[in-house]
Amino acid sequence: MKPGLLFISALLLSASLAGAQQLKIATFDFQKAFSEYYRTKDAEGELQARVATFKKEDQERTNDYRKIAEEAQKLQDGAQDKTLSEAARQERLKAFQAKVQEVQNLQRAIQEFRTTRGRELEERSQRIRQGLIDEITKVVVDVGAKGKYTLVIDKTGRSLNGTPVLLYSQDLPDITDEVVRAINATKAAPKAASAHP
Repeated sequence: MKPGLLFISALLLSASLAGAQQLKIATFDFQKAFSEYYRTKDAEGELQARVATFKKEDQERTNDYRKIAEEAQKLQDGAQDKTLSEAARQERLKAFQAKVQEVQNLQRAIQEFRTTRGRELEERSQRIRQGLIDEITKVVVDVGAKGKYTLVIDKTGRSLNGTPVLLYSQDLPDITDEVVRAINATKAAPKAASAHP
């Protein structure tokens, strides 16, 4: 190799190493921060309460549906009872047909209720989740800026094809614990129970 070419190669290598030294990278575990954020636990509790309310309302509607369906079955049996007069059977047949319409209306109402509430719960869950992600991201940006990091990589992140974004890192600082402390610092201290003599 010519001495001039060797010098240029060494110069390029030293320049790229100098540039790499200015690059300051940290890693971050978004899943851990999300699961340890106190507001995530609060949000999960709120969503579980909403789901429980939905299930209770759905069960009440289902119970009403069963009751009306049983009434319809009795009316149908009565309409076919040969021991009754033709007029009585016709009366029960009309009542049965009205009850069948009521059952069908209630069935549609239950399906509509399930669809609407299911969509509401899903949208609420997504809004809450996105809000929490935005809050955590803001703290990551603040911690990254304070630490003068050039780049913060989510080590739990996935690419579009599902593979990990960060495949390997050695000796990179991890700011997860610092971010978790910062996001949980906003939690109000639990109120001490006042002692009465």
